Amino acid sequence: MPRRSRKLLLTFAIVVGLLGALILGARMSRGRSSPPEAIGRIERERNLFTDIYGARVGGSVILFDAGVDNAGGALDRLLGALSATRADVSDVFLTHGHFDHVSSAPLCTQAKIRVGAPDVEFMAQRAPIIAPLAGRLLSRVFPAPPVFATDPLSGKSEITVGKERVLAIPTPGHTPGSYVFVFDGVMFAGDTMTIDNDKLDFCMGPFSIDRDANRRSVAQLGEALGGVEVHTVCTGHMGCTPPGQGKAMLAALIERAKQ
Repeated sequence: MPRRSRKLLLTFAIVVGLLGALILGARMSRGRSSPPEAIGRIERERNLFTDIYGARVGGSVILFDAGVDNAGGALDRLLGALSATRADVSDVFLTHGHFDHVSSAPLCTQAKIRVGAPDVEFMAQRAPIIAPLAGRLLSRVFPAPPVFATDPLSGKSEITVGKERVLAIPTPGHTPGSYVFVFDGVMFAGDTMTIDNDKLDFCMGPFSIDRDANRRSVAQLGEALGGVEVHTVCTGHMGCTPPGQGKAMLAALIERAKQ
């Protein structure tokens, strides 16, 4: 073999090896999480780069998103902060079907799993994932198990959980089936919104299928809320709005979306 060909082959082998090592390291880190943080009666768990939220409702627990850890370590730490186990989870509300928001949902075997109907098929891996190239590549690095929705969502609805209610509002744009959920004055926005310094912003373009649709979805939120007050907005990757600022930050984003 010519010397040039040997060098090219060696370079290729090194690059492949480094890439494989990076992927392996990333997969091994998917169970990493920070200590749970209380936001009122909500507990927030940072699972690698995704936020999971949970709350007690009577004798049960409800979750908003389910992180990237398919082994469930991050989930268990969140549930521990709520003095609960996986068997106590009655409802999992998924803001959308991407791998980094759904991976531990199948571990909650007693729970109803709710997600926007347009995301059901790709979340169950019966259809290709609906995401731009960056999202599709990341889904290969962090493969999620198939997740099967028990209660697909269509349109706006109020869902009774125990003696309380969760308001579900469709917000297509990041994915076709994206939703925001409002519970106890907290809006769980998933990737429909981000936080940019001291303001809320729209979904991240490189990971979203239709940013214009996202903007339209946000523009109609004021009407869709129908007088339900939101004092905190919690996002999928950037935590929550500062205490006392969520209402104003959400109103400002809605006004920007209408322009």
